[in-house]
Amino acid sequence: MDRKKKICWLTPDYFIIVDAPKVPYLINDYDIEWILINTYNTFRKTDGLLTGEFKPREYNLKFRQRDPRVIWQYLRLLFRIRRMKADLIYISFHGFPFFLPLLLMFFNADKIVWGVHNVRTPKGASNSRLMDIYQDYVFKRIKNIHVFSEYQLSIVKEMFPQKNHYLIPLTLEDYGVSHVLPPENSIRFLFFGYIKEYKGLDLLISSFKKLWDSGIRNIELLIVGKCDNWDYYNSRINGNTGIKTRIESIPNTDIPDVISSCHYIVLPYKDSAQSGVLNLAYQYNRPVIVSDIEALKQAVINGTTGLFFKNGSQESLTEVMKEAILSHPGKYLELRRNMGSFVEKEFDMDKIINRYKALLNDCLGKVKN
Repeated sequence: MDRKKKICWLTPDYFIIVDAPKVPYLINDYDIEWILINTYNTFRKTDGLLTGEFKPREYNLKFRQRDPRVIWQYLRLLFRIRRMKADLIYISFHGFPFFLPLLLMFFNADKIVWGVHNVRTPKGASNSRLMDIYQDYVFKRIKNIHVFSEYQLSIVKEMFPQKNHYLIPLTLEDYGVSHVLPPENSIRFLFFGYIKEYKGLDLLISSFKKLWDSGIRNIELLIVGKCDNWDYYNSRINGNTGIKTRIESIPNTDIPDVISSCHYIVLPYKDSAQSGVLNLAYQYNRPVIVSDIEALKQAVINGTTGLFFKNGSQESLTEVMKEAILSHPGKYLELRRNMGSFVEKEFDMDKIINRYKALLNDCLGKVKN
């Protein structure tokens, strides 16, 4: 019997939710060495995500990724990987600015599959320009590129048409069951996730306050997530009693109840590649209100699984939120039914796993010994 091909699978802590649902399904077909890279002082936890017997070995970084001292830890990790004698390396860890150039010094580019979540870094994200330069350097050398959306695929094909491109969508993010229901006497909108400038929370706060000041009081805005400059947003809230906040890193076990406690999830993003929060909306059957940027337009069906507003327009977002309020509960229930049907069709786990097998087999077949 032919031996199973050995794959070294490197998952950073910030993408564990992406890999945890699928890697254990691949061990019957491949000999997988799974390594979880925990970044320095990480606030991310794996509670509730790694429930089976097959779990990754953890590798804890003791320094920030931009600290030159981290290079020695990277080198120890790369020597360990080389001793594995893997046939293929799958990686979604960017390790800016040192790791991927070091990886390419140790291994033939034919043996590497790069899972890229942001082909172009969202505008407003930290170090966006430097990150794009870093990624371009890697794109020019790595041959096998896996992206997670049609939007990202179109970008990378245009930028690097000669590469091997693979599209497999994200799986839904399942953190467990919730029995929590939204409030009956008010309509609750939710902003969830790491709060960064490009995600447009300031726009949402302004739109909510506009509705509130117009006399619409059967509404709530719940803001939940970690933020590095909360004073800025808190000053914009300015004591509005309809806005509730929980500004901290949210334990995985709390996520189902947080999502399920709302009627609509609002993603007023000014720029994005794809959104894990959107996947949570599909997982927990909560309609979305999203800006009409291309990345979100490809993942939401306007009027069917969510509602669009014009990107950057407070007036447009206010009108769409008002429409959701005035049509409640009829439109809300219709959107939920549509989302259920959409999930059954688009997020079948067996189909996604088969696509991963096809990707891995194709890349293994291209490796030059």
